[in-house]
Amino acid sequence: MKRSSSSGQAAPQATHAGGQAALILIMIMAVVGAASVGVASRSVENLRSSEIEGTSTQSLKEAESALELALQTGGDISSDNYSAQFTVGGGDGFVSDQVEAGDVVQVSLVGAAGVTGMNIYWNSSAAVKVEVLNSGGGAYSVKYYTADQDGVRRGLNKFSIPSGGSSLFKGKTFGNRLTISPFSPPAGQTAQMVRITLLYQGSLVGVEPIGGTLAGQMVTVNAAGTAGDSTTTLELNKFSDRVPVVFDNVLFTNGSLSQ
Repeated sequence: MKRSSSSGQAAPQATHAGGQAALILIMIMAVVGAASVGVASRSVENLRSSEIEGTSTQSLKEAESALELALQTGGDISSDNYSAQFTVGGGDGFVSDQVEAGDVVQVSLVGAAGVTGMNIYWNSSAAVKVEVLNSGGGAYSVKYYTADQDGVRRGLNKFSIPSGGSSLFKGKTFGNRLTISPFSPPAGQTAQMVRITLLYQGSLVGVEPIGGTLAGQMVTVNAAGTAGDSTTTLELNKFSDRVPVVFDNVLFTNGSLSQ
């Protein structure tokens, strides 16, 4: 009788194959589990980012609302989600933003206390044309002042020479200054407004009253909005409204303009 020994070796082979399958299954489950954890982690991170972005956007909207309300009411604003502080400034003078050539800075003298003149500061090779508008008793007048630091141009435009040297005003250093003191309006009239036009080149413009203080020339609004853990703050500096520069051309030519 022939004895077969194959049945005696089959069991170890099956056990070995089963062990390999179990090991592969465990490895697959580990990989899938790691991938699942990674996906879940990214999902939580994306959800958190979206939440932060959402609250940041909402807090910005709250701050913008507070800013707009403060400008409309001309005073402080306070609420659960937003607040704003409204401040009137410029009484002791101010420094404008960059003024381009041909544009104008306007200074109101209405409500000023004891102001008899003005220092005007600027930089670069710009020239200035200044108009002081006077009124009283139903009469109106305009007095002009000019200054140009460029000697070649002065030979053509006949402007005056500005005061040279470095001047520090409101934390800014300026290279040119024109002093108008006193305003000297005609009899029966008082100075009501000063308009400063930059020529040839742009510059910052500093305005310093002499002898007193100006009425508010600008407002500053500091606003804050809150949503969740996010807080957004905004600051706005707004100068008083001004008449467009085209009207200076009408005054200068003593005529009319059409377009």
